[in-house]
Formats: sequence, structure tokens, C-alpha cells
Amino acid sequence: MIDMIKGKKILISLGGTYEPIDSVRGITNKSSGKMGLALAKEAYIRGADLTLVVANVSVEIPSVFDVVRVETSSEMNEAILRLVPDFDIFISAAAVSDFEFRKKSDKKIDSSSSLFLNLKPTTKIIRQIKDINPEIFLVGFKAEFNISKDEIIECARKQIADAGTDLVIANDISKENCQFGSDNNEVLIVDDEVLTVPLASKREIAKSIFDVISKKI
Repeated sequence: MIDMIKGKKILISLGGTYEPIDSVRGITNKSSGKMGLALAKEAYIRGADLTLVVANVSVEIPSVFDVVRVETSSEMNEAILRLVPDFDIFISAAAVSDFEFRKKSDKKIDSSSSLFLNLKPTTKIIRQIKDINPEIFLVGFKAEFNISKDEIIECARKQIADAGTDLVIANDISKENCQFGSDNNEVLIVDDEVLTVPLASKREIAKSIFDVISKKI
């Protein structure tokens, strides 16, 4: 069987964004970038023309990859919207913050006083992609916490309806060995059908994801 990934231009986002409160503090999440890196390595092995948009990660990104470094959700949004018109496939594996601060201090806030954090929603990057590049094959990720399989599938299909994603990789990060930063995961690959990938290394999951993508494009 011919692997349709070879020669495709693939953009992958990975890592967790960081939203500053002041000059030294901020909020982020526990995303390690391990799943995104596993996907990047698999795409590279299959002969893709690859670019990574990398936020905060706990993994070392090999120098062989073309990397765009970002920190905040707005920086990631800007980078992806600039790049995505030129790609065949976009895999949105980054854990992008859902909120940012309305007002950021350019100094360190005095810790002796109470602090009220005024947040606003960040721009949903994935919902803009198909407007910019309608032909792109769009893969989203959906991490939920301690909900049923049916609820996870419903969340994934809501993303498909809202953002036009062609495929959603959904998982429950409350499960043992499936948390942010783990080396393994257990996922559902969702479109019109649902493929269950039982607990496996992220490398094996990346292979399964690209096997599905290769059949769909």
C-alpha cells in the first residue's frame, strides 16, 4: 500500500502555551509536547515536508526539524495563521490556553497584596483554519477529564462541527498512564467512525494516527 504521507507538507503544533500575569509570573498547563514530537518523528520517517510550531515543552526537539518557537496563545495563533495556507495537513496537537489576561503588568506584582485575575477567552485557532485553507486536512486533539467514552466522542464531534476538523484525536487525561507528560496514551480517533487505540506508547499511537490520515487524504 502506498503511504500518502510522503511528500506532503505537514504543520504540527505542540507543547503548552504560557500566558503572562506580570513580568515573571504566568499560567500554563502540563503539556509536555511528547505526543506532538512522536507525530513529528513519524511524519519525518514517512517522508513528509515538516514544520513544527513549538510552545513550552519538556522534550528536546531534534535539530533536523524546521521549528517556529512561540510562547503565548496569541503568538501561536499568529504563527499558524501565517503558515497554514502553504500546507496540506495541519495537526493541532498543542495544548493552547483557553484564557489570557485582560491586563498584564510589565512589572512584578507585589506579593503582599491580594490579586484578582481578570481573564478573557483566547482566540480558537482551530476554528480559523478552514476559512484560510479550505483544502487542508485538519486534525484536532480533544483532551477531556473523567468523562464517559460517549461524552468524549460527543465532544470530538462537536469540534468537527464547529471547526471543520477532518479527524479528532480524543482522550481522557484522568486515566492512569494517560496524563499530560506520560509516555503512553489511550485515544479515540474520531470522524464518521470511531477507532479505539488501546493503551500504547505515543510512538505507536502516532503510527496509528498517520495510518488513518494516509487512508483519508
